[in-house]
Amino acid sequence: MPGAAQSLLHKVWGALLIRSVHRPLLSINSHSIMAYTAAILVSEPTVIPHIRWLAVSSLFATGIAALGTSAQGQDAKAITAKQKETVIANLKKADLPKAIFIETDNFLVVGVMPEEKVKALGVVLEKVVPIARKGLHYEAKEEAWKGKLAVYHFPEGRDFKSFVRSVIMIKPEDVYYDVRSDTPLIIDPVVVSGKATDTELFAATAVNVAAAYLKARGNTANIPEWLRIGFGRATALRADGLNSTRYQNYKKQAKAVAYGGKGIPPAEIADLWAENKNANVDVLASSVVEYMAYGPGAENFIKLVYGFRPDENGNPVSVAQAFEAAGWKEIPTFEKAWQKWAMTGK
Repeated sequence: MPGAAQSLLHKVWGALLIRSVHRPLLSINSHSIMAYTAAILVSEPTVIPHIRWLAVSSLFATGIAALGTSAQGQDAKAITAKQKETVIANLKKADLPKAIFIETDNFLVVGVMPEEKVKALGVVLEKVVPIARKGLHYEAKEEAWKGKLAVYHFPEGRDFKSFVRSVIMIKPEDVYYDVRSDTPLIIDPVVVSGKATDTELFAATAVNVAAAYLKARGNTANIPEWLRIGFGRATALRADGLNSTRYQNYKKQAKAVAYGGKGIPPAEIADLWAENKNANVDVLASSVVEYMAYGPGAENFIKLVYGFRPDENGNPVSVAQAFEAAGWKEIPTFEKAWQKWAMTGK
């Protein structure tokens, strides 16, 4: 390395070392390295003029980038603060003084239960995030919605009804989603069969949170119920871990549905959108959508989601049209591929 260049490099690293000693809370990153290098090049008399001009430009660009990052961080904090205020106001409207809410990296989690349980629910929901984002091909910095999603977990019917009537002012029915507003939310009645454990209740809400990512990704798409439930369940199960008992039990059920046996024929994909649902439709939906989103169909899955957007005249599209948009022109051929995967994993 020429002597002049080596001297400049020593100056850069020396400046960074002094900075890190005197200001340890500020990290040495690419911005700081660029800034210090440019500053030294600007002040170095031996640097030829056009190199000095490039250094000035670099110094200016680095400053603008740093200001942009800082402004984005401040905006995100302001948005979250406003969303927290909305959660508190909503709970007052619904007269739920015992409700607790906590903040996680991606959610504002609300429940009428002890704080430690609300925190446990938050942990479950956070596990869903990377799985759902991967299945829906979100870019690293791409946001599903503005700020943080408020998740209202209300397994008690009276809490759910009171909240929906007071805050949304509609008749309480099924899980309610609003992922496009400035204060995105899910209101989950946590529908489960029988007397459920906390683990089962939390898993049910995880399903609906995963479905919220799907609805956000689809934007104007008319996401059918089987696709919403299938993606939600498949994602929540995978978030448990592929070696978890819940996931392994589900895979056995899916294999039985795909293969049939004991006088029961193999399931047909058309059962998903048939008027009369069979008892195994949730398992069928989970397996088919898992094949699409996380299995061999992953490359085409997002095309299917977008394929459910209304046509240019605003008319809803058929299932066959959405499948064709995804590159699955022959549903029977797709069905055979799914059945083979469900039974063999290949």
